[in-house]
Amino acid sequence: MIEHDGLIEQINGNHITVRILQQSACSSCNAKGYCTAADSSEKTVEITDYTGKFALHERVKIEGNETMGYKAVWWAYVLPLLIVLAVVIFSSSLWNLSEIQGAFVAILSLVPYYIILFMLKDKMAKKFTFTITKADPTNSLTS
Repeated sequence: MIEHDGLIEQINGNHITVRILQQSACSSCNAKGYCTAADSSEKTVEITDYTGKFALHERVKIEGNETMGYKAVWWAYVLPLLIVLAVVIFSSSLWNLSEIQGAFVAILSLVPYYIILFMLKDKMAKKFTFTITKADPTNSLTS
């Protein structure tokens, strides 16, 4: 289960915008101040909720299935990598392009991919859904 603590930023009817602090695995390390690998960033997540039991600036917990994370990794990293590798192989073996030309064509091959992803964002948003619950009052959220 994917879980994030968050703060409700906006409520517009049944649509709730939650701000979460996304942290890398090493951000809780004691040496993070001396390390360039530790990072964290704020993200906003749109959630549809029909209960009406949440208030503005309330601390909440959002949850999603672990399979959503795997799907996101597939669409964001694995599939584009496979596309680039396939185009590089085809460009060098079938189209007899130089390495630089093949690399350029491979990078350009991602343009239609990301355009298609952008056009399908509403359909994909229905598959990547989070649920929202009240946060544990003993859990503190840095804002």
